[in-house]
Amino acid sequence: MSPRWQRRARRRTPARRLVLFVAAVIVTALLVGGLTQVARQSQGYDANSNKALAAQGAVLAAQSDATSRSVRALMGDLTTLPRQSVQAALDGAVQQTASQSQQAALATAAIPPASPGTELAAVFAERAQSVADLRGALDGLLGMTPSSPAGAGASTASASGSADQTPTLSAAEAADRITAAGALMARSDALYRSVRRTLGTSAGRARLPRSVWVTDPGLWQPGNVASLVDQIAASPTLQSSHYVVLRTVRLTPPALPSPPGASATAAVLSPTTQLGVTAVLANQGASAEPTVHTTFTLADQASGSTVTKTVTTALGLDGSRTLPTVVFAVVPGSTYLLTVQVVPPPGQALTNGTVYQLALRISPAT
Repeated sequence: MSPRWQRRARRRTPARRLVLFVAAVIVTALLVGGLTQVARQSQGYDANSNKALAAQGAVLAAQSDATSRSVRALMGDLTTLPRQSVQAALDGAVQQTASQSQQAALATAAIPPASPGTELAAVFAERAQSVADLRGALDGLLGMTPSSPAGAGASTASASGSADQTPTLSAAEAADRITAAGALMARSDALYRSVRRTLGTSAGRARLPRSVWVTDPGLWQPGNVASLVDQIAASPTLQSSHYVVLRTVRLTPPALPSPPGASATAAVLSPTTQLGVTAVLANQGASAEPTVHTTFTLADQASGSTVTKTVTTALGLDGSRTLPTVVFAVVPGSTYLLTVQVVPPPGQALTNGTVYQLALRISPAT
């Protein structure tokens, strides 16, 4: 290369470096500006998301606090309440907290796992679990059974069926489970406080109201719980009693009106080859009945032959249930003795309210 070209190259090199430097500065500025804009947009999104979460959490917290007040009132009055009231209060609290947990899970389903939303959902899930555990402990101690879900029906069979029943617990076992339920409630309170602090210091500074289930930790300590369990076991209002009765029995076809002055030795039915019998049971005792058997027997008065069918169902406290219709084959012109009997649960005597008998005659076919 000639000396002249070398001098020109030396003059162009600083200029090229300057151009490259300016270009790098511009690119860096654009990148920083873009990242800053993204950060600002992200902060705006996080702020709105946190505020929405706090608004949903406030609604659930209000519902949860109302349930917690009812649970505290129940625990304070437990030894003076009748079994029916205790079971109804426990079932109601379980249903309410389960609903709150489901709502929290749905409200936070689309939120990233690292956000406060997952912890908020865990708060209501733990409260639901603690109430379910509390009900299980008290049901096991008192021999109670949760109310049957809506729509639960009865079964018709020649052999008896069975229904789920809460396992019986000793006083020590029940005390341990109640204590554990209280500890889970306290843990949910601590987790809720953590979520509340996080939202208050994060983008948007969302405000979540206070929500507390355990207002007196001493009540859930082992010694106090053991004393409460002893009082429950000795409470006369919480003792078990059984009394299932037949409320009504209906026939299909129905009995015909008796003529004036005629002796009512037997109910008269229209000519038919099928007799339908429908019974309604009622639980008037102080215990839920997970398994109640009702027998339907039709005896032919001429031949002496009998047909027996059994219906098995469950009855909650203060519950009643219409059993499925039992159908018998009959012969027109024949006379039968119908007997419907509730098999008394253990501890209940056989009374007039558990047995229904009716002599009936099927009119001859015309």
